[in-house]
Amino acid sequence: MDTTLSGLRLTRPGEIEKMCRRLSQSGQLNPVIVRSAETGFQILDGFKRFFSAQRLGWEYLDAGIVDVPLANGKAMMLSYNRGGRSLLDYDEALVVQSLKRDHLLDQTSISRLTGYSRSWVCRRLALVEKLDPIVQDSLRMEVITNSHARAIVRLPRGNQGEVMRCIADNQLTSRDSVLLVEKFLESPHRKDQQYILSHAKEVIEKSVSEVEIYDIRLGRYGNRLLKSIELLYLQQNIFIGLCTGHMSGKLSGTETEILDHKMEKLKKGTFAVGSIINQKTWKDER
Repeated sequence: MDTTLSGLRLTRPGEIEKMCRRLSQSGQLNPVIVRSAETGFQILDGFKRFFSAQRLGWEYLDAGIVDVPLANGKAMMLSYNRGGRSLLDYDEALVVQSLKRDHLLDQTSISRLTGYSRSWVCRRLALVEKLDPIVQDSLRMEVITNSHARAIVRLPRGNQGEVMRCIADNQLTSRDSVLLVEKFLESPHRKDQQYILSHAKEVIEKSVSEVEIYDIRLGRYGNRLLKSIELLYLQQNIFIGLCTGHMSGKLSGTETEILDHKMEKLKKGTFAVGSIINQKTWKDER
């Protein structure tokens, strides 16, 4: 089995563990897809199944064999995963880049071969070609997510590393990362950019509070509830980031004692919020 094309996929250890459990419990439900190659059979789809089966000591796997050139095989890697979205944008970008680099195809030819639009091809290439190698390594190591990378790629390469570290240190959501990048791009002066990175949570909070939260489909009460939900969601993310960040362990005994009382009040409020959501007491029974 030739597994060289696995280099075009991000295969994370946690995914292999899940697949091992799935194979052990249910067996192989779907065949791996391979193409005939000079060295034997080259896997196009089913890398997690193959590597998991190896780990489990299996001797055989069901496989579907296709007889296609290598470039077509790479295009098929995209089509096999189109419905289930098991390929991340970055995985897709690696395949598209390989078609451009190794097979000397232009964007129009890649579009024709894969069935995706030229703009889609262009966006995927940008995710690899415009993304700083440091950020790509962090994506591979799961320091940041695919959504974070989509936000970061909008920045000049020279700024991507520092913004990526800010996102990781503050454990920002993808939504908050988009806001952070927008504020960073809007700031022409280096001093302002440094302030944004040093006070990321506060900048995001202020940015959201300045935006009018309104949905034309909702009435007055509905919009008040919508605004409350959005602001609560934002504060929740900020709170989680502050409490799980590296600074939380640096609180003094006095600080911890002062905050402990507030935490107890917050705990009671959290139970109330959970009860409202779970029991659906916020809406009329129909």
